[in-house]
Amino acid sequence: MKADPEFEQFYESEAQAVFSAVFLLCRSRVEAEDATQEAFVRAFERWDRLRSQSWAAGWVTTTALNVARRGLRRRPRGLQTQEPDNPAANSISLWAMVRRLPRRQQETVVLHYRMDLSVREIAAILGCQEGTIRTHLARAREVLRRSLEEGSDGY
Repeated sequence: MKADPEFEQFYESEAQAVFSAVFLLCRSRVEAEDATQEAFVRAFERWDRLRSQSWAAGWVTTTALNVARRGLRRRPRGLQTQEPDNPAANSISLWAMVRRLPRRQQETVVLHYRMDLSVREIAAILGCQEGTIRTHLARAREVLRRSLEEGSDGY
């Protein structure tokens, strides 16, 4: 396959954000790298159709999250995960609390607060209604608020 400068630019601008979203979901650097690379390979294979689409970055993120979710289903329970290298993401135990949320709430929180996506964009990525996304965000915020008020990162 021939390199495409436009795809290379797309990769450079989006890869870190996609990796971060997947890493926050699966907490494994190796799995996040694999899922991110798999998503970009699939995007490259479809680049003629994706290149002019405003939602191409969302498509890659969704694909990477789906790859990671499949990997998580196969992961043995209790497998140790890695903490992020980014001290800002780990400055409070907030992300540890997010990891304890139900999977769909985790995804919604990551996409909204980490990827800065709108409710409409998240609904399109996750294939559900905007109201469902609002509900996931509200429930997640409530659990996180209570946990922070208690001064504990457990429930």
